[in-house]
Amino acid sequence: MKKVIALCLAALLLACSIPALAEENPRLIRVSGNAVVSLAADTATLQIGVNTKKPTVQEAQKENAALMNAVLDALHAIGIEDQDIMTSQFNVSSQYDYSTSSFGQEVRKLYYEVQNNVSVTVHDLSLIGQVLDAAMEAGANTSYGISFSSTKQNEAYQKALTRAVEDAMQKASVLAAAAHVSLGTLVSINANQNQTYTAGYGLSNSYIYEAKSMDRGTVITSGDITVSAEVVLEYEFN
Repeated sequence: MKKVIALCLAALLLACSIPALAEENPRLIRVSGNAVVSLAADTATLQIGVNTKKPTVQEAQKENAALMNAVLDALHAIGIEDQDIMTSQFNVSSQYDYSTSSFGQEVRKLYYEVQNNVSVTVHDLSLIGQVLDAAMEAGANTSYGISFSSTKQNEAYQKALTRAVEDAMQKASVLAAAAHVSLGTLVSINANQNQTYTAGYGLSNSYIYEAKSMDRGTVITSGDITVSAEVVLEYEFN
């Protein structure tokens, strides 16, 4: 009799666990959707710097400060505002310069280098060449490149996100039809971190000075910004 009762209890527990397992492990279709939206750049960020090298820190710092102040004045003169100019790097280092004397002996001289870089945001892209030329004429001697962006990138991401969801829904419908099942409830939706690819260009000092020597000024053209979105949807299916 005890064996019969035990068997009945085991059967009852098994019957109760089956629906629970079914709920924990529903039949799911999982799909991803992707979309990319391109838009024109409307903002540029320039990296401009002044490097000075002198036998003493004081000399290097004094010359660097004078040149950087002249650069800032030149930028202000063409309409760049204070909030669009930010120090991106300031560094002081020492180094040795090696040479050979007339007697064939190695000569070592200690120099100090001061590097001061600013990040300049330009909202009127037609001014980029003028900004570079003005900065270099005022005393800037390094430029580490230009990156382009757009103030409408967030709007572009929203559009890409919508298209990515539509792409995923279409894929789910195709999969369900091919498998001869019907889609049920959408049980989860997740968006991966968006990715923005901005157009960027390296710019060497030789190019800047070559452009100026030809009396045509520095010419810079921008590219498009691409914003991508990816989502993952999970559907129950019957």
